Amino acid sequence: MHELLFSDQGRLEDPHLWDRARELGLDLGRFEADRRSDAVRDRVRRDFQSGVRAGVVTTPTLFYDGHLYSGQLDADALSALEGGADRA
Repeated sequence: MHELLFSDQGRLEDPHLWDRARELGLDLGRFEADRRSDAVRDRVRRDFQSGVRAGVVTTPTLFYDGHLYSGQLDADALSALEGGADRA
């Protein structure tokens, strides 16, 4: 689901969410109940607040080896991080 959501962030309204859930073969009744549940709302709120406290201001944001990287990183940039290249 996350790949579908990130690939088309301009269409996050219910009809589009339901289409994606259908495409993935999800039970639409459970999907709707779960996404509107108090437990999911509380989890999203906690995760959001944690990100704000950590300095996240955009998506995507990556934390690697104690450093924050904002914005999209291409394969070369990720490889450089993995290889221990100098960090900003």
